Amino acid sequence: MNESNQVGGHANESLRFVQLSDLHLSSIGIPNPLRLLNKRVLGYLSWLRRRRHAHQRWVLDLAIETIRQLNIDHYAITGDLTHIGLKNEFAQAKEWLENLGDPYNITVIPGNHDLYTNEQWSRSFKLWEPYLCDDNEISNNSYSNNGLTRLNELYPIVRLRKNIAFIGVNSVFDAPWFRATGQIHELELKRLKNILHSKKLDAYCKILLIHHPITLTNTPKRKSLLNHKELITLLTRYPVNLVLHGHGHHSCVESIKCSNNFQIPVIGMPSSSSISQQPNYQAQFLLFDVSQNAHQWEIQKQSYTLDMDKKCFNKSSPEKIITKRTCA
Repeated sequence: MNESNQVGGHANESLRFVQLSDLHLSSIGIPNPLRLLNKRVLGYLSWLRRRRHAHQRWVLDLAIETIRQLNIDHYAITGDLTHIGLKNEFAQAKEWLENLGDPYNITVIPGNHDLYTNEQWSRSFKLWEPYLCDDNEISNNSYSNNGLTRLNELYPIVRLRKNIAFIGVNSVFDAPWFRATGQIHELELKRLKNILHSKKLDAYCKILLIHHPITLTNTPKRKSLLNHKELITLLTRYPVNLVLHGHGHHSCVESIKCSNNFQIPVIGMPSSSSISQQPNYQAQFLLFDVSQNAHQWEIQKQSYTLDMDKKCFNKSSPEKIITKRTCA
């Protein structure tokens, strides 16, 4: 039991965590032109014209200030901490993560903007490694320094925190120009099957974290997960209790139907730094309380949404998600 759970305002038998996503917290500044001789030039132009105004650091700071009053145990961050994945952006995000808290209490999943183009591991995700790694991961120099290759070696990850198994999946790859698609490597899907099939996680509430949405219901094709059918087929056979994603920058709630009348809730959220005032696109973070009894998990969800006029995050009424203890 970590310290926040010992002194927090929630029940001792529960775990409380927040989801943040699509932070885009970095500033690109004036990059080396040589780093833009690829797909990044499109992202840089987008940042100059729009993104640096659409995502504001003060909004994210206000979200964190609010979260710090909620006695949480864990942060789940579902990708896109940067704009175009430059080394100085990774350094800015590293400093932000270090100020946020201990890596044990923060799980980060990569987003497509973090791997805008494939990059050396040492220039990119290496800086976030303590927040990305599996509980059993031991870093050494024998791994590839190719960023995408290393992500494919690393994922899926499992982080056990009290009664929750956070299962992280990497859905980013070096997508073509004018595309923000995702794809899960074939070997990663095989390893994920082994993880979900194992009885070792039966005592835990299994929460899958991924950047890309796993359905096409609210996602244009150019931003979709290319092999979403394969993932859904796998989850139908070996269910989890909850799927959380980002990427779409809007609120959405869906479900995947499995056998025995079991349904997996699939929840997507807006950017946590957006200044949009369009309904369902306002900046947000999600608060979850997970508790258990002999037969089921009870997940209570609350949305905290930015009120631009009052410069505060307003909370919604709690919503309960009831899911079986053993979902297979």
